[in-house]
Amino acid sequence: MLQLVFLLSTLVACLLFYLTNKQQKLLASSLPKRLWRLLAYGMAVVSLIGWLSLFTLSAAIFVWLALLMLLTGLVPFISLIGRK
Repeated sequence: MLQLVFLLSTLVACLLFYLTNKQQKLLASSLPKRLWRLLAYGMAVVSLIGWLSLFTLSAAIFVWLALLMLLTGLVPFISLIGRK
């Protein structure tokens, strides 16, 4: 259950990073960078701390980095789901 919570927090962090980018396609205009990027960094750090509570140091960092890389690559494709 906790794995799902930390996976979702990592997903939200990547989504917030994407939505603050000026090339994002989900919203009409990008979110303000200062507030939302700080929140995204905070969510990423909280998810890392959560992964550290579940796994050993090396496994937690590996899972966290692998998820960040995977989700950072997949989040931009969300905008293609609703298009026709």
